[in-house]
Amino acid sequence: MKTLEAQELTPAELASLAPWNAGSPQGSLFSGAPWLALLAGELPGRVVALYFHAGGEGRALVPVWEVRVPFVGLSAEPPPLTPYWGAVLPATANLKAARLIERDRRILSEVAAVLRRRYPYMRLLCHPALKDIRPFSWAGFRVTSRYTSLLRPAAEREAWAAFPSAVRNKLRQGDARLVRRSSDARPFAALYETAVSRLGFGPAVRPAFWERLVAALPGQCLFLYYYGDDGEPVAGRVLAWDEKTAYDLAAAATPEGLGPRGALLFWEEIKEAWARGFPLDVVGVNVPSIARFKDSFGGEPTPYYLLSSYRSLFIRGVAAWRRWRRP
Repeated sequence: MKTLEAQELTPAELASLAPWNAGSPQGSLFSGAPWLALLAGELPGRVVALYFHAGGEGRALVPVWEVRVPFVGLSAEPPPLTPYWGAVLPATANLKAARLIERDRRILSEVAAVLRRRYPYMRLLCHPALKDIRPFSWAGFRVTSRYTSLLRPAAEREAWAAFPSAVRNKLRQGDARLVRRSSDARPFAALYETAVSRLGFGPAVRPAFWERLVAALPGQCLFLYYYGDDGEPVAGRVLAWDEKTAYDLAAAATPEGLGPRGALLFWEEIKEAWARGFPLDVVGVNVPSIARFKDSFGGEPTPYYLLSSYRSLFIRGVAAWRRWRRP
């Protein structure tokens, strides 16, 4: 295989690769041009895609968010609200298993080497479809396992019967008539800002982000709200989807919106994803309380990998401190 060339693509230039991204096993909403353009308007630094190609053929795509950090240099990390931010490989092209493994290993080895040279500090969140990350490990990346869960479409009655009795009892206490679907982001923006402030840290994104999300992903996102007794939303969830999967992108609630109301809202979101023909990726079950809640609805625990690369322990410490300090 020819040596790969790396080319920077702006979100606008990345738009021409939409079919390539959609055909990739690792391609998702979060490696597409609309998502990168949305982030570029929200975050400091640069949001670009590194496109690796050889002989006119695309071999890999890696979205990056670059920020220059004092004492570190060029740092690249996953952006907020972005569950997957890693290497995207070409479609399998009906290759036999051995040839596909060899092809991907060669591509990832070159990609990893380029990224290690380019960034003194870098973290990637691989899509669950990227199962063999050994080329990154061999290149010096540190590997940490994480988990999400996939809720695949099922008949509502069958899914209900499979729930633990505690979940069914909790769902019965909610009122589906108080759940509404909407494209209006403003109630969620208010819920989100209030919820994160109550937890003692600032929002990962500004309130205007949620309205920009609707504009960036027309027909690909939906807000679900549970309304309280005073007619105001007490809980909200954001459902977004691409050609293959729906994602439980974000959630926020007042204390009144927790418990049975929060559980029913999640169940309504699951059914909304299934009605569209998509499995629901619950986007992370790595915190015990969140894992207990989401796992109680079933699903398939699915690993994915956090990859990190740094040239020294000092650089790692400075970058980690900056990440902790970032609102």
